[in-house]
Amino acid sequence: MSTWNNALLEPVLITFNRADHLEATLTAFLTAGLTSMRLHVLDNGSTDNTPEVVRNFQHVWSNLQYHRNIYNIGGNANILRSVELSNSVYHWCIGDDDQWLLENIAELITVLAKNQADIIRLGWLAAEHSRAKVISLPTLMAQEQLFFASVSMISATILRRSLVTAHLTPAYANISNFYPQLIPLIVNASNVNINVYTLKQDLIIHTPSSDAGYFMGDLEWYTVWYKTGLFFKDKTQRVHFNHETLHYIKVMSAHKATRVPVWLFLIRQTLNAKSFGISQARYLVEIFLYGVGVRKNYWLAALSYLLLPGFVAKGLRRLYIKLYKLPVSVMQRDESR
Repeated sequence: MSTWNNALLEPVLITFNRADHLEATLTAFLTAGLTSMRLHVLDNGSTDNTPEVVRNFQHVWSNLQYHRNIYNIGGNANILRSVELSNSVYHWCIGDDDQWLLENIAELITVLAKNQADIIRLGWLAAEHSRAKVISLPTLMAQEQLFFASVSMISATILRRSLVTAHLTPAYANISNFYPQLIPLIVNASNVNINVYTLKQDLIIHTPSSDAGYFMGDLEWYTVWYKTGLFFKDKTQRVHFNHETLHYIKVMSAHKATRVPVWLFLIRQTLNAKSFGISQARYLVEIFLYGVGVRKNYWLAALSYLLLPGFVAKGLRRLYIKLYKLPVSVMQRDESR
């Protein structure tokens, strides 16, 4: 049983139509003895049995609060809506489908009590040399090639509330680009007074969802990332931010049998979407408009997309699946979250 200081942090768990995932997450916190925590569940208008799941837990967890949006306001808006539900020193927005290592919660409780860090990272994609240290934001950005990728995951990042609320207007402006939670860090990218602490031991393991998501392929993801980078005041920092997409490709494919160079990966992703008849033209145009510092990596993908007809793309996809003995998949999109 852990004693939780709700004045320091009241987490908000956002969810929509994933009652099974929500139940697993709440079970993890309950099993860890965190019932003294005032945890808010923010339901984005679910149509499944999410309300019933929460009610069942409230019988044994009196501090579990339930909030339900009248309308589905979208996942990105819900991230910012979560800021309004509590007024603790720190803000922590939690997703509903990650794996938790709450046996390591003691370190987080200690760090919160010290109240020195403005940003607390819970481990995902964090470099080993940054752990168990307080490091200024600009220094950490320069040291880690995937810093912004690590803090883009809402569940794995805790922010001082005043840092978030000071930049809500530009954060709302970035809702269409999917990364409203990054804006307070981006606009403070040169602020040496912003301190970041990274836990020594991971508290969370990111589990990519198998559900249909926000994006129709990687190019759309890169587009919104590069457009989010427009909020940087310093062009050098923006270029560094944009390069994270390319480094992320290398890291994520490092242990895969189908690992290929970045330029070939981009061709593969572009033609894969085309093989399903899904246009990538808009994303390619926006990448060349906003992808400062990384545009050259997309020329071959763009040429391949323009020159190869759809039936050739379909044939290449079938050959690729057969060659690597991969399961047949279908690209799909669900914008309801």
